[in-house]
Amino acid sequence: MKFFENRWFLLSLHLALGGLFLYAGATKIGSPQAFADSIASFKLFPAGLVNFIALALPPFEIALGCLLIAGLRVRAASLGAAVLACVFAVALGQALARGLSVDCGCFGSGAPSLLKTWASFLRAFLLLFASIWLWRRGGLQGEKMERKSI
Repeated sequence: MKFFENRWFLLSLHLALGGLFLYAGATKIGSPQAFADSIASFKLFPAGLVNFIALALPPFEIALGCLLIAGLRVRAASLGAAVLACVFAVALGQALARGLSVDCGCFGSGAPSLLKTWASFLRAFLLLFASIWLWRRGGLQGEKMERKSI
């Protein structure tokens, strides 16, 4: 268990999780219509909300990624990442339960397939666990150090 509390492991987790969210947001921000199409394939939201999500989510992911990479407000950023990962897991889980093959649009657009949907579902859980771990640890310096910087 000490490995998962090691400073270098936590730094790697910051960088990996932050990098994933930064990359995911950056790949979607340039093509909001393709991302909106991916969101619409889940058949969860009305068209107006789909467009809002497609425009709002990428900048939020980029902001979370930047905060995690920089090590700033790690508890808040990792909580935001955990909430997003949970939403992703629920959306993908309901799509799988309904027999839908969707392209999650997580890292750009592509052809939907059942294998990709399952892979995205599992990735969402990995992101959720990593985010929760960082939130619980309070970042590299711990919760007490982060509170002093406020």
